[in-house]
Amino acid sequence: MVSRFYSDAAGATMWVLDRESHEGSWASVDYEPGQPDYEVQQAGDRSLWDETEAAYLQWIKWGRPDITRFGITITPDKQTIWLDTPANPL
Repeated sequence: MVSRFYSDAAGATMWVLDRESHEGSWASVDYEPGQPDYEVQQAGDRSLWDETEAAYLQWIKWGRPDITRFGITITPDKQTIWLDTPANPL
């Protein structure tokens, strides 16, 4: 996935796009100052906003770790993402 964020005095929009294709799945969310809800739209084979929201909530559960706390171990057979230490795979 790839995301883009645009903002001005009227609000902000975040786009999430499937990196595989410019014609693939997408999602957008619009923020307007003072509004309690955000308009979300998504389309395609994947529910990219649902995936983004789930990843955010997992990050919250982990205690909002800084990016420097994540690592990756790569071997000829696999890739393993970990938090704080390779002994703590995600």
